[in-house]
Amino acid sequence: MRRQALDVFVNRIASHHELRQSEDLRTFLQAEEEDVQSKVSDVVLGKEKPVEESDAEYEKLKRYIFELENHLAEAQKHAYRLVKRHRELGQSLSDFGKAVKLLGASEGNALGKAFSELGMKSEILSVKLQKEATIAERANAFRRQCELAETMKLKEINLDKLMLIRSEKVAEAEREYHEAIEGRE
Repeated sequence: MRRQALDVFVNRIASHHELRQSEDLRTFLQAEEEDVQSKVSDVVLGKEKPVEESDAEYEKLKRYIFELENHLAEAQKHAYRLVKRHRELGQSLSDFGKAVKLLGASEGNALGKAFSELGMKSEILSVKLQKEATIAERANAFRRQCELAETMKLKEINLDKLMLIRSEKVAEAEREYHEAIEGRE
């Protein structure tokens, strides 16, 4: 079962339009088992560090993602402020509605009735505004929880990767991963 899954994986890699032209892939697929094991052992044991290539398109995409993340964080701050103002507006509208209803109660004629109706409508609108603010707050909290779960998963993957190559950055990655776990709880 595992061997079949590995065969499927290798076939998918070999059929990729860019990877099928890779000299490293060709060497991996054509090399003798002992050569591959020796090379992997050297990398794992730290005798030979893997080559980390950086191409311009990757760097451009990476920079774009970091900028996008900053813009999204800024948008989230603005959304939080907007929700807070929405809630405050709802509370003010509720207070206004109560005051106008009291004013209507003190007036006995048609003007009093109009004030009372205005106060009731104002309180109804206030309830709607506060519900919207609560829904927005819940959506923001859920989004934040998803972001934290994703961050934790990425840190875990990074830690596993660093542990495989026995990098000097393992301790730092472990610390970040444990901080992410503690921050989630």
